[in-house]
Amino acid sequence: MMLRALYDLAQRQGLLESPDYEKKKVDLFLRIDADGRFLSLESAGEKVGRGPAIDVPRLPIRTQAVKAGLLFDNAKYVLGVSSEEAKAERLALCVAAFREELAPLLVQTEDPAVLAVGRFLDRLSEQREAILSRYPFGAASDWTGSENIAFRYDPDESLVHQRDSVRRYFAAQRAQSAAHGVETRCLVTGEWTVPTRLHPAVKRIPQAQTSGAMLVSFNSDAFLSQGTVEDTNAPVSRAAAEGYVTALNWLLESTPSRRFRYGVQLGDETVMVFWTKDPHQIVDEVAAELTGGVDVKTDEQRALQSVVSSVGDALWSGKRLGTPDETDTAFYAAVLSGHARVIVRDWIETTAQTVRNNLRQFQSDLSLGSASGPSVPLPLLLSSLETKSRALPPQLLPKMIRAAFQNQPLPRQVLSAALDRIRLPADSYDSIQLQRRCAIVKAYLRRCPTRVSSSEVTVSLDENNRDVPYLLGRLFAVLEHLQDEAMKRDINSTIRDRYFGAASSTPGLTFPRLIKLSVHHAAKAERYDLEKLMSSIMAALPPVAFPRMLGLEEQGLFAIGYYHQRDKRFEKRASAAAPSSSSSEDPS
Repeated sequence: MMLRALYDLAQRQGLLESPDYEKKKVDLFLRIDADGRFLSLESAGEKVGRGPAIDVPRLPIRTQAVKAGLLFDNAKYVLGVSSEEAKAERLALCVAAFREELAPLLVQTEDPAVLAVGRFLDRLSEQREAILSRYPFGAASDWTGSENIAFRYDPDESLVHQRDSVRRYFAAQRAQSAAHGVETRCLVTGEWTVPTRLHPAVKRIPQAQTSGAMLVSFNSDAFLSQGTVEDTNAPVSRAAAEGYVTALNWLLESTPSRRFRYGVQLGDETVMVFWTKDPHQIVDEVAAELTGGVDVKTDEQRALQSVVSSVGDALWSGKRLGTPDETDTAFYAAVLSGHARVIVRDWIETTAQTVRNNLRQFQSDLSLGSASGPSVPLPLLLSSLETKSRALPPQLLPKMIRAAFQNQPLPRQVLSAALDRIRLPADSYDSIQLQRRCAIVKAYLRRCPTRVSSSEVTVSLDENNRDVPYLLGRLFAVLEHLQDEAMKRDINSTIRDRYFGAASSTPGLTFPRLIKLSVHHAAKAERYDLEKLMSSIMAALPPVAFPRMLGLEEQGLFAIGYYHQRDKRFEKRASAAAPSSSSSEDPS
């Protein structure tokens, strides 16, 4: 389904209008005259990799092998130059391969521009130094070898590789190479065709080779089955293979304002791409705002961009989704990583409207406390659970995205990570980080498949909640407040620093000691309102001993009760300070 959805995207976006050509960014135009003499070297963009994408003959699939393109390739093949410590013999092979790729066309054509390129390559050695000295992006020593070069024929200003004679020749060569083999049904299109032996490479996948990696390949006996070999294990036509890879590379392509056109990086190892089946028009102002800054040339692209930008950036920008009037369509997302080949970590297939509704629900589930402001991006939320010595598992973020997109329960490991981080002593920006950690706990509890609380887990303090873990969390917050008032912040470690983990997991052992300690704090603080509040919370507890142990979900409810009561304390402080912004006294 994924390959078919990508192939359909390529067709709809017009990425396969010229099946024998593909879009590649050009960095330099090498201008020659009819006799093959070098005239000038013109930059296509402000720096390498910033030039326009133009139609070029599809480049061969290559990793370590020397394979040249037709009339378009990088500087290693066209000029034999590289910044790497490449052996001169290999660069010579690259230049020779580029010349050999052109040789059959020179025999068959009478096109003066093609013949001019042939003459240029014949005299390359005598012109090479002059060409290298004209490098427009710096000195002659700044050549990298990765610069993509196209030939421009000076008499008529044409790009040689785009001339009709070259297109006809290249199409015929590809058709001839694809005609050999046994026909079978393509798994993507369903048509009878000769399957392609090698699929093109997908570029810009994290951890994959810079030259790209294949999504479908059978280069080892371990990947074969039922006596089939190579391409017959997953028969896909050349057109379908080039189509799905072209679409995937288009989604992963950078734009002036985005790292990926329709994708987001998930940590160091994975990337998620997303798209829709049909163009999707969204008229909501927020969706339009999220669309800004991306190159949009057609109404169809603008419509598609609106939906994918809004649903993707809702998690990454922290901005809330609007409520547009929209026609629903299929929505797809794939989480990919790369090593020797591209690995599909996750595949999501739903509808755009469902995703919108689910993301709104996810934002609602994360809402916690009295603090106002925009919702927090998901990666930033999860980063609040990390420590300097321990990072989160890389698969956690994709799991959270799937839960958000499909309104599923959050992975239990995120609850464990959040509680582990809350148990550690307070850090810088503690109030902000604590809110984020507890927000994740709240979202987990609201989606927990087993009921944890007899009451709904609310955004702010719920004085009617009689769940024991919730009440114990509130009680712990009051005990902390009482200690703070008694010691006037003149203390190295608070009861939260020392006892939060024990109080939330084994309250039966910890709370008797804390309550005994609170007697001394109450006498010193003389805060009778806090003593009264502590008594009212304890009165709501069952007339039995404190629970001996609390499970993980109950510990999460403890953390929410603690945060709610703590947030109420600082909410009162903020309200008291509001009438006079110049006052520096702490009324609480």
